[in-house]
Amino acid sequence: MAKLFDIRILIPAYNEATVIGAVIAGLQGAGFAHILVIDDGSTDNTATAAKAMGAQVIRHATNRGAGAAIQTGLMTAKRKKWPLVALMDADGQHHAEDIVVMKDAMDASGYDLVIGSRFLHLENEIPGSRIFFNRVGNMMTNLMCKNKYTDSQSGLRLLNQYAIEKLELHIDGFGYCSEMIHQAEKRGLTIGEAPTRVLYSKYSLNKGQDFEVGITTAISFIWKILFGKQH
Repeated sequence: MAKLFDIRILIPAYNEATVIGAVIAGLQGAGFAHILVIDDGSTDNTATAAKAMGAQVIRHATNRGAGAAIQTGLMTAKRKKWPLVALMDADGQHHAEDIVVMKDAMDASGYDLVIGSRFLHLENEIPGSRIFFNRVGNMMTNLMCKNKYTDSQSGLRLLNQYAIEKLELHIDGFGYCSEMIHQAEKRGLTIGEAPTRVLYSKYSLNKGQDFEVGITTAISFIWKILFGKQH
């Protein structure tokens, strides 16, 4: 059974200088010592703020998208043979302690990939706009997958080493969330969900997807699955 010390945290970040320090502090307070921030071409001091908190930082020269940042993080994890990686958004909406809940689900059921589901935690207060966007994302994702998922767009995920080695993502934008699930199924990974909390602030809501981005994300995912090169 892996210890918290074995879990590396990957945080894709774009212009999160005002909140990234608090996100890292929360992770450190929960016992996570290894934190990698992928600064996706920020024009503010995101990288400096992350380094000041003791996090490792990899910086993209230009803004390429959340999926591209995740690809960079997973390639690093694969190269360094990290045993466990948790993906976490940089806007402060996730609770660091919920990574333990996901790890417990992984240990109990042998999952290769655990998705933190906001919709399985009944006490979450989720704005109507987020419910709508996620229902669209779930519908598109579940249409292309064998199994059904309650929160296919969640940025909070836990991967074991087998998943890290098998996944090769290609979508640079937010469509990576759906692509990861679809690809994991195709490659025989076991996938589970665990109830996790979410805290929406004015800041995190402003950072989220709007209607246009949500629809574009869904279309790009389906286009990639139907016409893109699949390995």
